[in-house]
Amino acid sequence: MRRGILATRDELSALREKLTKSPFSALYARLQKRCSLILESSPVTERQWQAAWGQGQWGAAVRAARIVQGRIWDLLIAHHIDANRAYRDRAIEELKELVRWGTWTDPCYQPLPADLCTGEAALGAAVALDWLWEDLGQADRLRVLQAIRHKALEPYRKALREKVWWTSCYHNWNAVVNGGCGLAGLALGDDEPDAEEAYLAARSQLQHFFDAFGREGGWDEGLGYWAYAMRFLVLFGEAAGRLVDDQRVFHARGMDATGLFPVYFTPNGQPASFGDNPGSPTYGALYLLVRHFGLRELRWWLDTYAFAHDVSTTAPASAGLALLFRPDDGEAVDPSGLSPLRLFHEIGWAAMADAWPRPGMYVAAKTGDLAANHSHRDMNAMQLQADGEMLMIDLGSPPYSRKYFSEERGAFYEVQARGHNTITVAERDHRIDAQGRIIEAQSDGHFRWVACDAGDACGENVRFIRHVVMLVDGAGRGQAVVVLDDVTNAVPETVHQYWHVGGRIEMDAERRAGTIRGQRAALHFALGATVPSEVVTESHELGNGRSDFLLRVSAGVTDRALFATVFTRQGVGGDVRVRVFSSGAELKAGGVHLHFKARKNGLILDQAAMA
Repeated sequence: MRRGILATRDELSALREKLTKSPFSALYARLQKRCSLILESSPVTERQWQAAWGQGQWGAAVRAARIVQGRIWDLLIAHHIDANRAYRDRAIEELKELVRWGTWTDPCYQPLPADLCTGEAALGAAVALDWLWEDLGQADRLRVLQAIRHKALEPYRKALREKVWWTSCYHNWNAVVNGGCGLAGLALGDDEPDAEEAYLAARSQLQHFFDAFGREGGWDEGLGYWAYAMRFLVLFGEAAGRLVDDQRVFHARGMDATGLFPVYFTPNGQPASFGDNPGSPTYGALYLLVRHFGLRELRWWLDTYAFAHDVSTTAPASAGLALLFRPDDGEAVDPSGLSPLRLFHEIGWAAMADAWPRPGMYVAAKTGDLAANHSHRDMNAMQLQADGEMLMIDLGSPPYSRKYFSEERGAFYEVQARGHNTITVAERDHRIDAQGRIIEAQSDGHFRWVACDAGDACGENVRFIRHVVMLVDGAGRGQAVVVLDDVTNAVPETVHQYWHVGGRIEMDAERRAGTIRGQRAALHFALGATVPSEVVTESHELGNGRSDFLLRVSAGVTDRALFATVFTRQGVGGDVRVRVFSSGAELKAGGVHLHFKARKNGLILDQAAMA
């Protein structure tokens, strides 16, 4: 077996030299607290996850394998820093339980011979065996080796022979299964030809992922699945570089830039993602992107937000890997190189902020490909944060289930266009094969502007372009966000515009204006249109004690209509007036004034001012 997959035992022991420095001392304290909690909990057994699956928990075995992996790694890193037999013995116990499992596949993915659980378990067991080699007897070593061979590498190679769907897909499954099984194959491949073959196959299959990975480093599955895929990619890449001097993962297109993707879409540490699994991806393994590419913005972001939550016994390894992979170059300073308007053209996402790294006003906008894995029917959707609180929100996804991943997925409210901050036409959902794009954008000291074209998402007869403008005062603080929806329709149909809020709505229906009040932040709003329209407040029960509160604007559109929504800190102070003329369009609302010129592809922002 090749040794030193992610670190040698000596390198783990040498981590104690970092502990007098910041932030390593705090990371170690967090790691010790987690390990102590693990000792107080019961080991993860197959019986536990089988029971959870029997009660309807989707992905129960995948989750269990991830928990085992995280526990073993953190326990062993802590043990090597400061020898603690209780940590080591518990890591051995968790590993032995994993080896006893009858299968390293999840029943929810049957009949696949290898799946996400296989990748998680293979990765966890290979690194665990490396770090425990001297602590295990020969019989236990052989049991672990046999488990990796028969429960990971053989099923993995069978899946390749059968050409199951994930072998040629581009998304997170590709990275997780190939990354986990490939690393295990690499570890055993020095004297086992079949294992080496698995490593070489994984390296080849990962090309499907990188073929879809653009130079900008964005990822159309969203933040949660970006992080899931990236965790396996960087660990596989690190192992390949250490063991056989194979650097191709970190030399792949987009890897040098991708570390900024989560920074731009987690303003003030809160996710502003789209699609399924929108959580904040704060894994300690991501420090490998800092180590390889010197991304000080990512280092600051991880230092600031990765460990702001409570310690858990069920989380993936994070604090231990942060101790291992974070560069030893002092505390991170606030990054100054982030752009106030960052466009990811390849996936159709945009992030705008009044200032970084802690924006007072922030907007995320999304167009792109609705056929992307884990995507929703959310063309031209957006989210808005003010003073660190999301006030225009994305609902995320409902709890995963077999029904959710079936042909009935489109029936879930959270997936539908009406469940997002966008529009529908004639109550049709957005077309799943629609392709949108960012068509224009500008930024200067007092405004940011992006225009998103929805393609045929609302129907072949409809053109829907959304303009989002942020107005910034002389002190660099965002004061207003204006959304102007330009809708052209060849037939008369009803348009509904939806605004889902993260707070309480107070509205004066006659003035078509009001306030959105969150826990600590608030924004005033006012609405206007070039056609008669109706504004109502609604609520929708999501289940599990969750409710959705929203504004719905409705209007009949024949030919063309503009819908304006103005969000401000101080109140609009008057009606929203929108005019369309042959040379462009104009919007006035209190002290807000926008002027657009007409061009072939639509309106171009010409002037933006706020009194």
